Amino acid sequence: MSVYNRDIRQYIGRSVVFKIKAAVMARNEAGEVLLLKRPGRDVWGLPIGGIKPGESMEEAAARELWEESGHHAGELELLDLLSGRDYVKKHVNGDEEYYVIGVYAAHGLKSVIDLPEESDTSMKYFAGDALPVTDGLTTRILHKLLGQPDES
Repeated sequence: MSVYNRDIRQYIGRSVVFKIKAAVMARNEAGEVLLLKRPGRDVWGLPIGGIKPGESMEEAAARELWEESGHHAGELELLDLLSGRDYVKKHVNGDEEYYVIGVYAAHGLKSVIDLPEESDTSMKYFAGDALPVTDGLTTRILHKLLGQPDES
């Protein structure tokens, strides 16, 4: 649990928490989607994270893309704003977080990281019909935006 989450829970206890997040869907020339392997877990995910105080959703998307992948986007385009019962995280201890997620497409990617195609890295591009196991939020986001049925 992050320090922020711990501090919030200290004040509100078991009440439902609403969190605003920004996610980025970056694609290469072949249309494949950039996914990142989550540290300590055997699942992949989009660059996604919470918005810091004073930050716009687009600024958060740009920051998350850079922090998680080392990429800068020439342009970010808002694809969708997602919320509702499909975007809830229920923790084992019973805490619930309801997300409002702005999903951005990243155009004109620039990277300071130059990885060989066969690199064993925690960041790879995947075709929409060959996605690896993804975290729950990424699964729902990709299924909605790629027009695939959600099997979760």
